[in-house]
Amino acid sequence: MHYIYRAAIYIATTAQAADQGNTTLNQIRAAMENTEQVLARLRAVAAGTNHARIAEAIQRAEQRQQRLAEAATLIQGSAAAAREYAGVLG
Repeated sequence: MHYIYRAAIYIATTAQAADQGNTTLNQIRAAMENTEQVLARLRAVAAGTNHARIAEAIQRAEQRQQRLAEAATLIQGSAAAAREYAGVLG
């Protein structure tokens, strides 16, 4: 009986972790959209100039965009693994 109770707790906790992953993923997607807007604005400002600082700003925003995409991929994998584990538990 104790095993069933513990398994239920593990399943619920794992489901909560997967849900939190989904929430975080939505936040990352919003940050990615904001970053895309920032990049569009920076590129518009940079048109006609090749100043080092605006180029640096664009480069850093592009890096941020790439890292957010990487984070989204990792979170999706984590949530999928948590759901699979919950399935194993019952």
